[in-house]
Amino acid sequence: MFQYFLFSSIFLFFEHFIHVLGTWRLYKKLGIDYYRFIIPIYNIILLLKINRRSIWWLFLLFIPLTSIFLFGILWIDLLKNFGKNSKKNIILFFLTLGVYIFYINYSKNIELSKIKKSKNDIIESNILFAMIFSFLIHTYILQPFAIPTSSMEGTLLVGDFILVSKIHYGLRMPITPISIPFTHNTIFGKCKSYISIFKWPYLRFYPIQPIRRNDIVVFNYPKDSNHKVIDRKENYIKRCVGLPGDIIYIKNGDLFVNYQKEKSYKKNILEKQYIYLIKTKNIPLNIEFIKENMNIEEVEMILEKNDEYFYQIMLTEKKAIQIKNLFDNIIFIKKYILPISFQENSIFPNNFGWNRDFFGPLLIPKKGDLIKLNSNNINIYYDIIVSEENNIEKKYFYFFINNKKNNFYKIKKNYYFMMGDNRHNSSDSRYWGFVPEDHIVGKPIFIWMSIDWDRENPLNFFNWKFRWNRTMTTIYGQNSYLSFFFIFSFIYFSYLLFYFFFYKK
Repeated sequence: MFQYFLFSSIFLFFEHFIHVLGTWRLYKKLGIDYYRFIIPIYNIILLLKINRRSIWWLFLLFIPLTSIFLFGILWIDLLKNFGKNSKKNIILFFLTLGVYIFYINYSKNIELSKIKKSKNDIIESNILFAMIFSFLIHTYILQPFAIPTSSMEGTLLVGDFILVSKIHYGLRMPITPISIPFTHNTIFGKCKSYISIFKWPYLRFYPIQPIRRNDIVVFNYPKDSNHKVIDRKENYIKRCVGLPGDIIYIKNGDLFVNYQKEKSYKKNILEKQYIYLIKTKNIPLNIEFIKENMNIEEVEMILEKNDEYFYQIMLTEKKAIQIKNLFDNIIFIKKYILPISFQENSIFPNNFGWNRDFFGPLLIPKKGDLIKLNSNNINIYYDIIVSEENNIEKKYFYFFINNKKNNFYKIKKNYYFMMGDNRHNSSDSRYWGFVPEDHIVGKPIFIWMSIDWDRENPLNFFNWKFRWNRTMTTIYGQNSYLSFFFIFSFIYFSYLLFYFFFYKK
């Protein structure tokens, strides 16, 4: 924790230096002496008083990430103080990412202008406060996510919009201080939305609850090669099926944890989905009926021969029974399990001969475990050691970690094993390995909206259908009092808009 706040203090000092360098002549024009405006914090208070802003804005200086907002607000206030409050000047300020204040500061002909607080200034201040408040909620408490793929189908559907609590498993403090607000890692699909030059060390506060087996978890994808900073790696959502120290294996598609077969620990929580093969005779399967009435999307005909029709379909066991009872022309419907002899080359770890349906046994690393490295297990622990130590190589019969010979390694973090509920259509720990504890983002708690869209063309708004039965519910389909918060927020902001745009007139 000390290291994190040390980095934060250094970053604040850097901001202070830039602020003084870019505004000292403007301070002088405002009648503030040199010895006063170079004092950290005090120079901020002076500007807040001059522009009649509440002293409470000062707290933004001490919250990681929001200090940049505060300096931006103060610089815009300075532009207004010197008559540079036209749309052109404000646009230039944002296009230059604030550098425009330096141009104004070092301009020869700048004169102080009289500023009067207007109705628009009050509205701007309230909108600004709402944006900053939303940013704080987004960064430190609740973050919205959309489900883009079917890897969690059975529980979460494509088009579910969820809220994820960042405090349940312990708030992870931001690592990249300079970024575009309300973006994750890219803008326009390609450009990075953050600057990784400044990075804070990893810090996580004490959790409200630990990660429990079968919890649905949002985390950063450990194998994301496009983004090296932990909190900017792609977000994934899966079910945590294995905790640190657990032994897991999969046999005939069934998961075993600590030699016990996986089972639901609460009603309707665990709806696993698999590939099923269906054969019909004489009459094809009514795909349109299945999609429209059973909320099933992934149905594909794979063969037609001699009035026999073969299909591949993603189903839960419950829906497989429903379809079998619904259609009389079904010859068979069975789960498609890969044979034990079939090796998937992309499965983790390499060269073990496993596949998605026959996997393990595998021990999930736990903090403090002492591992004896050998040629058989190095593929399991190689990525872990590289992430924790930066360097490992083998010379003859020995392993060298950070250039020191050591055939034993002590695990420094807890690790988790994640799987999607759509067991035959999920890129998860079976394919890329363990999830370190520092990659955990949070716990999904609420579905605030759900839309059934065309998966091939999701932006075709005319084909959107709202799933009202899933809207304003918990992840497990129960009603939630959190919906009242949304109703209250809507009424409150509607009142503010009415007050400022109509009553004030």
